[in-house]
Amino acid sequence: MFIKRETIKKGALKSRAEAIRAWERCWKENVTQERIQAWIERIMEHIQQVIRCEGGNEYKEGCKKGSELECN
Repeated sequence: MFIKRETIKKGALKSRAEAIRAWERCWKENVTQERIQAWIERIMEHIQQVIRCEGGNEYKEGCKKGSELECN
């Protein structure tokens, strides 16, 4: 989701080639080792939320704990 959000900030990509260039540029410039480590460290939290939602797709990644959007 991160790369998708980053690459379409200025609008939809027009072609497959443009998308590949944008994804590669985003990966090289924005996906740092620190960002990857932060994602890894949050995996267990996300797993627990999915379990709490009983596997449903109501859980919205990135919602704050205690938010009603977390799991309906």
